Amino acid sequence: METDDLPPLWQFVHLAEFSPPRSSSEQIVRKWGAFKRLLRRRSEMEQSPFMPESELQRLPSSLLKSLTGPVDWSGAVSALAEALAGWSGAEGEPKVVFVVGPPWSGNAEVLHAWAAARQAACVKAPTYADILQQNREWVQIPETKGEPWVMPQLERCYLRHAEGLDPVRHFLEHAMRGDYGPGIIGCDSWAWAYLQHVWPVYCSSVLTLQGFDGARLNRLLRQLSVAQVRPTYCFKNASNGHMVMCAEDDVATEVSAAVVQLAVRARGNVGLTLRYWRDALRSEPEAEQEGENGDTDTNSETDPEGEHTVWVAPLTTSPIPPDDTTDNVAFILHTLLLHRGLPEELLPRVLPMSRAHIMATLLRLRALGIVEICEGGWHIAPLAYCGVCAYLRERNYLMDQFQG
Repeated sequence: METDDLPPLWQFVHLAEFSPPRSSSEQIVRKWGAFKRLLRRRSEMEQSPFMPESELQRLPSSLLKSLTGPVDWSGAVSALAEALAGWSGAEGEPKVVFVVGPPWSGNAEVLHAWAAARQAACVKAPTYADILQQNREWVQIPETKGEPWVMPQLERCYLRHAEGLDPVRHFLEHAMRGDYGPGIIGCDSWAWAYLQHVWPVYCSSVLTLQGFDGARLNRLLRQLSVAQVRPTYCFKNASNGHMVMCAEDDVATEVSAAVVQLAVRARGNVGLTLRYWRDALRSEPEAEQEGENGDTDTNSETDPEGEHTVWVAPLTTSPIPPDDTTDNVAFILHTLLLHRGLPEELLPRVLPMSRAHIMATLLRLRALGIVEICEGGWHIAPLAYCGVCAYLRERNYLMDQFQG
């Protein structure tokens, strides 16, 4: 059971206070558990023989869905409400609070849910046509019913183009001046980094969701995968048979090195972490066949005591973009990050290259698993994100604040 002295699972902090899990954390956990693992190694290997990854298959979709259900953002909404409790936008206070988050962190989802819970008005982003036509009339602040208005996705309000910045500059100027009343503006971290260069104003109130370390992640995964859904499931490391997480654990149980490594890989980004987690889950071939017949209760190995085992494979290595003497690959990837993806027809407007060259490069990158088409446009693939960030950092491109 959870105790009162545990830190909150969800917590919003000032952007400068964001703290990603450190790689040294994994080493500490390994040293802390080394003696225990040595003593119990024989019994563990007898009870939990490891499964070579080559003998495993991806988890059946029905079981994957039930064990890794969508995140319930209500806790994050409550945490945001707590962080905003002392702010009203009154005289002497900032008129606008910014909430910034990296890709897949649930930033926009939390703001939409917060606005719905408070019956606050959401400001719609302009169309891309409005942006390119430099239409300043797109801003419509509806009745707020006494609550601050919310702009969930500032990254949808601009284009990195000579004609694509005036509307967002106009909006930010009037919002910060208080012309629209108190407001909350959400923004993707890459767009935030870029907009600070094109509209350099000091913002004293910038919040972000605190990074999930191993302990927080362990609690979240148990909520999604064990305690609430399937209490008879245990997750074991496919490389060595060690326990990763089990229903009989509680929040005081030592966090496994595999969970810490997962948190470190995604730098505390909860949405990205879950994508790696889902990608790593495996079952045995016989279980895969059973899952295809719709029997979700026997979709994995079952031990004599009735516990079902899900195997956790090593984390996927993030693909690295190919070398490119023209630097066009880096420029395309950086543009997709700054805009959190773009429709295909807009790419020639924001990139200094022909459509044919853009498409040839994107198709090559898609074949390598680096980009994908979703939500009506081209985006960085989640499991390629870490590799793309490393690639851009090496080439001295502008990075967001969450990459260190």
